[in-house]
Amino acid sequence: MEEPITYEELAMFAYLHYRCQPDAPLVRVAMLSSPTLQAPSPQTLYLYAGAQQIDVLDLPDGSHLYLLGDPVFGDRQRAAGRVSDWHSGALYPRALYTEVRGHYYWFLLKDGLFRCGTSFGGIYPLYWQKDGNQIYVCTSSFYLARRHKPGELNRRNLLERLLFNYSLFNSTWWTNIRLLGSHCWLTMSEEGAREERAFGLENYFGHGFLSGPDVLDELTEVFERESRVFLPPEPFAISFTGGFDGRTLVAAARQAHRDDFLTYSFGMPGESDVALPARQSEQLGIPFLPIYLDETYVREHALRSAIGFMQRSEYNGNFGRPHYFYAAETLAKHTRYILTGNFGSELFRAMHQPGVMMTQALIQVFETPDDSWKDFLRKAAGRQVAAYFRTELDALISDFEHFLRARADMDINQQFYCFVLEEIFRKYFGPELVMQSHVLCNRTPYLSLRFFEALNKTVWSGLHARLFDKQKNRRMKGQMFYSAFLRRTDRQLYRMLTNKGYSPADVLERWRRPLLAARVAYHKFFRKEMGDSNAVETYFRRYQHDLLNYIRPEDHRELLQSGIAYLMESGLSRNAVSLSELIHLYSVAAGWTAAAHPVQPLEPSLIA
Repeated sequence: MEEPITYEELAMFAYLHYRCQPDAPLVRVAMLSSPTLQAPSPQTLYLYAGAQQIDVLDLPDGSHLYLLGDPVFGDRQRAAGRVSDWHSGALYPRALYTEVRGHYYWFLLKDGLFRCGTSFGGIYPLYWQKDGNQIYVCTSSFYLARRHKPGELNRRNLLERLLFNYSLFNSTWWTNIRLLGSHCWLTMSEEGAREERAFGLENYFGHGFLSGPDVLDELTEVFERESRVFLPPEPFAISFTGGFDGRTLVAAARQAHRDDFLTYSFGMPGESDVALPARQSEQLGIPFLPIYLDETYVREHALRSAIGFMQRSEYNGNFGRPHYFYAAETLAKHTRYILTGNFGSELFRAMHQPGVMMTQALIQVFETPDDSWKDFLRKAAGRQVAAYFRTELDALISDFEHFLRARADMDINQQFYCFVLEEIFRKYFGPELVMQSHVLCNRTPYLSLRFFEALNKTVWSGLHARLFDKQKNRRMKGQMFYSAFLRRTDRQLYRMLTNKGYSPADVLERWRRPLLAARVAYHKFFRKEMGDSNAVETYFRRYQHDLLNYIRPEDHRELLQSGIAYLMESGLSRNAVSLSELIHLYSVAAGWTAAAHPVQPLEPSLIA
């Protein structure tokens, strides 16, 4: 018998070895009670819930739909009868996404057929690998790489991460392992395996014409109904910062007459994202949990948290976000559920400036009206990188051309938002939610298909804003929704100031517009934050050398010949690159080195 394969660092887990041949038995399901898998058998779907849950819907045609993660039901009994056809058993993706909200994997078991996919937005990654007529499916790419032949390290994937901060489309660290596309499903039968696009997101983009007070009221009603469904059946926590999206969720919980939740935020002591919600939570009579990113955090937790984030996200995360790992561990001591404003701002406002979520290289692909974006990509990569990855860069440009051609009937805004909703959301927010899923469930009410469809019929959707609009007054129109919701549900929160210097009432009431302008100006010129509010620069500068020793980029030819290793090492002594770019290089290199030796554990000295 082979040695046991453990995955104690996985919060939830699914694995299947499927044989595409006529005499193969039907897939059975094995529920694992502990995170240890010994000699897995073919045609067996192994499921382990960890901190999540496993639910089963018995469909009308006799098939079974297994849900792994945090499925959120409006009406569970109704869902079983609506997500598939009564006669053929065909699965309806739209019905699945509207009846079963939240973040989860799904697995459909039918006679002679197996099909799998993920929830709306495809936030949780699902990986698959083909070897002849053998198909392997898993929630962990590193598990596949340890068990099977993952192929060579994927130079194209490395290039994508260098240019865009994350991988694109279906690539992973290895050439033989594929990431299932968002809103796609993987079907396996005796004929073979095929990945198919199951859901056309563009069919829900709407026209964006509706406006006016009545329309705004209807939109707030939709969100009130949806957010109520997302409230867990037990005590929970809400991310409450100084902005709009978190306080909107607080208002939704209060409107639902829930008094069994606490609020939280993280940051350095004195920062507005901690001080303001702490003060306002006290005024509202809600318990508040401050998660301080102070010197104690930097000294005792930051390095371990940074590496923990990278490991638990399978190196799809970033060394600049250790505070999310630390916050998840802290919150898990108080609750199993958190509600966050993830995806809210991105749905309401036009993205307008480069950063971790959207690099200048990506902006150029969609903003440039001609083919000059191709030259920009080559220049953005740098002469040494562009020369070393010449073949991969040509293939990347070709795939972007295919992406744009396939959506040639859309305007540029719609093309970009297809990319945002099917790539950026899962590649940027996904690692955060995957990491958190090890210890708790993150519910994100803004990512609801019902709300998404209703929003896109109105002028308040970021989808219908000017692409990369830098005019703040136009980008603020999304705040109209937040303000209208707060006026409808919680007049106390409606009048409270945000950390932007003004209140939701200032946004919505016309007579207060001069006051709004004055408060914005005061905030801009006289209210200054301390900077490094999440202690990222402090921790990274302190432990930069330790991280470099852990990664050891000089041991890898690709990192040496492309110049990545030199830039990482030169950042120790001189400002060869910016801090954010240096953190990005460390993150990419850490993933590359881990993928080169997927069996090797982390160094104990760095995770103790």
